[in-house]
Amino acid sequence: MILDAIALKNFGIFGGKQEAVLAPADGRKPIILFGGMNGGGKTTFLDAVQLVLYGAKARCSGRGKLGYREYLREMVHRGADPTDGAAIELRFRRAVDGEMHYYRLTRSWRETAKGIEEHVEVAQDAEFNSLLSEHWDEYIEGYLPSGIAHLFFFDAEQIKDLAEGEHAAEILGTAIHTLLGLDIVDRLDTDLIALARRKRAAVQSGEDAEKTRHAEEELARLQNLLDQAKQEQGALGNEAGRVAKDLAACEERFRQEGGELYLLRSELEAERCRFDAELARTKALLREIAAGPAPFLLVPGLLQEAEQLAGREAEARKSTVLVAALEERDSEILALLKKNKVTARDLDLIERLLERDRSNRAGAVAEPVVLNGGENLATELRHIRSTVLPGVRSAIEEKLEAIGSLQERLTRCELELARVPKEEAIASIERELTQLRRKHQEKQAELAAQEDKLRVLSRQLEDARRNFHRELGHEVETRVDREHDTRVLKHSARVRETLAKFRVAVIRKHAERLEGLVLDSFSHLLRKRTLVTGLRIDPGTFQIELRGGNGKPLPFDRLSAGERQLLATSLLWGLAKASGRPVPTIIDTPLGRLDSSHRRYLLERYFPVASHQVILLSTDEEVDEASLGRLKPHVGRSYTLIFNEEQHGTTIKPGYFWNHETTS
Repeated sequence: MILDAIALKNFGIFGGKQEAVLAPADGRKPIILFGGMNGGGKTTFLDAVQLVLYGAKARCSGRGKLGYREYLREMVHRGADPTDGAAIELRFRRAVDGEMHYYRLTRSWRETAKGIEEHVEVAQDAEFNSLLSEHWDEYIEGYLPSGIAHLFFFDAEQIKDLAEGEHAAEILGTAIHTLLGLDIVDRLDTDLIALARRKRAAVQSGEDAEKTRHAEEELARLQNLLDQAKQEQGALGNEAGRVAKDLAACEERFRQEGGELYLLRSELEAERCRFDAELARTKALLREIAAGPAPFLLVPGLLQEAEQLAGREAEARKSTVLVAALEERDSEILALLKKNKVTARDLDLIERLLERDRSNRAGAVAEPVVLNGGENLATELRHIRSTVLPGVRSAIEEKLEAIGSLQERLTRCELELARVPKEEAIASIERELTQLRRKHQEKQAELAAQEDKLRVLSRQLEDARRNFHRELGHEVETRVDREHDTRVLKHSARVRETLAKFRVAVIRKHAERLEGLVLDSFSHLLRKRTLVTGLRIDPGTFQIELRGGNGKPLPFDRLSAGERQLLATSLLWGLAKASGRPVPTIIDTPLGRLDSSHRRYLLERYFPVASHQVILLSTDEEVDEASLGRLKPHVGRSYTLIFNEEQHGTTIKPGYFWNHETTS
C-alpha cells in the first residue's frame, strides 16, 4: 500500500482546501517529512488519515469522551460554514492478486436539520465503486484491521505509554489478537454464548429464567459502567497529557530563564563559602611549609657549597690533631735516637724525613675555617639536600596545585552566582510552574482513583459473569429437556473450552517469532547486543520480560528513558513486520522525548527502513538542521504546516522550515 496524496477541506485547524502529495519521489527516498510548530496541525494530520480510513473506529487524539457525530461536528473548521461541512480525501494504491489498483477514498460530513450527515465514497481505478462505498468498513478491516492500525500510525504519547509500561500489555494484547486472527475466535466465543443463551431461554422455567434474566441484567449494567469508566479514564488521560505538555513547556521556560540556577542559589552560595574556607586553610598550610626549611630551595647551589666546605673543615680539624700527635711522636723518636748515640748525619737525615712527612700532612690544616661547625654538619646538610628538601618541594607543589584548583572552582561558582536571575524576574514563572505541578499531581491522582474504580468494576463484572454462568449452568442441569438443545449446550461449552486452550496455544506458538522480530528490531536500533539478550511475551498477560547480557531478568527501570522508548518503538516495529502487511508508517512527534544520541539511532537506523513509505510529523526542534542533514538522503518530499493567525488556519507549503522548496 502506498499513500499517493491527501486533501483536507475545512478539517480541524486546516482551513479551506489543503493538499499534499505523499508518494515517495524515489524508491530510495521513502521519507515524507512534515514540519510544524506545536499546535500547527501535525496531530490533526495523523487523525485525518485514521479518520478517513476507519471512521468511528479511528483512534483520534482529540475525541476523548465525545460521541462520533459530535466529534465530526467539532472537527469542522471554525471559519467554515457547518452546512458546507468538511471532507478528507485519500488517494492510495495497493496490489490485489498481483495487480496494482488505484483508490480514491473520500469521507465528508456536514450539518443538516437532522444533525451531522456523513458520506463515504470510494472510487477504484478512477471509477465509482458502490459496493466498496457501502461496505468500506468491512473492506478496510479485512485488509488493515483497526486493531493493529496503531502499529503503523502512532505518536510520541503511544511510545511513552509503551515505554512506561502503563498500557503496554493492553496495546500488545490487542495487536497480537488481531495479528493472529484471535479476534475471530473471540467473536466466535461471544456467538456461542449468545447461542447457548437462546437455547436455554427456550426451555427455562419462570423462576430460573427470572434469576438468569436478573444475572444477565446485572452483567450488562456492570459492563456498561465499566465501558463508561474506560471512556472517563481516556478523557482523564487526555487532560493529564495536555497538562503534562503545558508543564513541560513551563519547565523549559523556567530553565531558559535561569530557574534552575535560581533554585540552586543557596547551594551555590554555600559552595562558595566552602571553597573560600578551604582556600584559606590551604594557603595557611603553605605558609607553614614556607616557615620551615623551604627557603633552602632558593639556594640549592649555595647549600651544596656549604656541605662541601663543612666536609673540608672537618678534614682540616682531623689533620691538625694528627700533626700535633706526629710532632710529639717525632720528638720522642729523635730523643731516643740521640740517647742511643746515632750519628749526627743519620740523625739529621731522619729528622728531615720526619719533618717532610709532617709538612705533607699539615697541608690540609692550611684550609681557613669559615663555618666552624660540628663533625656532623656535612652529613646534616647532605640529609637536608637529598631527603628533606624534595619532600618540601613536593608538598609545596601539591598545595599550589590545590590552590589553583580551588581558585578555578571558586571562579566558576561566582560565575554561576552571577547568572542567577533576580527573584522578581523569575517569580511569575515559578508561580505558574507551581500551579501546573499541583494541577498535574491532581490529574495523576484522579487517574489513579479512576484506575482503582476500573479494578473494582472489573472484579464486580467478573463476579457477575461467574454468577450468570452459574445460573445458566443450574438451568442446564435441571431444566433442559430437549435432547437437541442439551447437545448444543454441552458441545458449545466444550467448544468454548477448546477455544480458550486454542487461544493460548496459538499465542504460545507464534510468541517466539514475535519475540525474535521485536528483539532484532531493538538490537538494530541500539546496536547494544549485550544489553538485552532475551525478550519474552507472556501469552496470558502479554507482559514483557527482558533478560540482560548475564542471562538474568532485566527490569524495565534498569533501562534509561531513551532505551525504553527505543524498546517501545521496536515493539511496534517488530509487530508491524510480523503483520506481513506492506503498509506505510506515520509517526507524529517522533523525537520529542529522546536525547541527542538516541535521536540519532532513530534518524539513521529506523526511519529510513521502517517501511517503504514513512511520513514524519516533526517540530523544528526534533528534526533540526543537523538532523535534517542526516535524513536528507532518504527524504523524497517535505512540507511545512504554517499557521496563519489572521485566517486562524493552517496551510501546507512545500519544503521544510529552512527551505520552502520541494525536496526530491
